[in-house]
Amino acid sequence: MLNLKEIGNRIKKYRKQKGFTQAQLAEIIDISTIHMSHLETGSVAMSLECMIKVCNALEVSPDDLLIGEFELNDNATTKQLAEITKNLSSDENKLLIDFALLLKKNKPNRN
Repeated sequence: MLNLKEIGNRIKKYRKQKGFTQAQLAEIIDISTIHMSHLETGSVAMSLECMIKVCNALEVSPDDLLIGEFELNDNATTKQLAEITKNLSSDENKLLIDFALLLKKNKPNRN
């Protein structure tokens, strides 16, 4: 389930980083200041259209707003990879494996 309060906190953080007031961001994305306030407090969910406008205005990705909201467990990751790779050629699969190994080799140390 989405944590609207956390998403709202992220919107607020990125808005402040850009130096916008709530009223300024609301005007840019064409919503009311009251609606902007409700988004930041997590009182309401935003539409996909609104999220795209917010992301564009704040120059962030949807992942930046949603990060931490969705976690893939090992089973879900394996299932998703299987779905993605089922129609790849042998060469494409080899390239994917090479990329994964390169990614693993260059993984930053996250303590």
